[in-house]
Amino acid sequence: MQFERSNRDEMVNRFVAPEGRRVVDVGCGSGELVRWLRSQGADGIGVECGEEMLRLAREADPTHPEAYLEGVGQDLPLPDASADAVTMSFSLHHVPREAMLDALREARRVLRPGGTLYVAEPLCLGAGHEVVSLIDDETEVRAHAQEALDRAPSLGFEPVDETNYTTRMLLDSAEGFAKRIVGIDPRRAARMAERRDEFIERFERLAERVDGKFAFDQYVRVRVLKKA
Repeated sequence: MQFERSNRDEMVNRFVAPEGRRVVDVGCGSGELVRWLRSQGADGIGVECGEEMLRLAREADPTHPEAYLEGVGQDLPLPDASADAVTMSFSLHHVPREAMLDALREARRVLRPGGTLYVAEPLCLGAGHEVVSLIDDETEVRAHAQEALDRAPSLGFEPVDETNYTTRMLLDSAEGFAKRIVGIDPRRAARMAERRDEFIERFERLAERVDGKFAFDQYVRVRVLKKA
């Protein structure tokens, strides 16, 4: 498997070309990608089911609080054919396995004809995965997400492109990273409380030190589809 060195912004620019387009980010978290999309000239909309993440997104973007909608991927709070592109950045594997195909159907529903679905999913490789898997081993659920994408043509999507890339994730501290991964999925809180010391030890042992920060390489697969 070959990987190019890149990052999320370069990939979204390459495959989504956001300027002048209405782009819906499903599973937007704290809204970082939505804000970046807007900085590139897009009409960015975020959908998130986590109350804490929605609060953080709206606080970080006080002039556009209406851009962040409460909802889930398998039941998007948006009308038919209302978006030029849908992005799912590290979010498809958080949809319940039995609802992943429904989430892809919903993405197709809200896309205009010829619209782009961009899905980036983390791969189970590298030291960062080894740290997070101590709290939540996502190997199986990430495989299910790829299987769902394999079935996308049967839902009315045409595969356009696929690529793998690796990017550098820089973190301030183990504690900050712990808070982040629990914020993404609050169900991890109990496991984190049980294994926090082990988590911090593994984080500090495996991380690379770069300019006073902790660094991990992250491995990502991007799959790009078009509404047929």
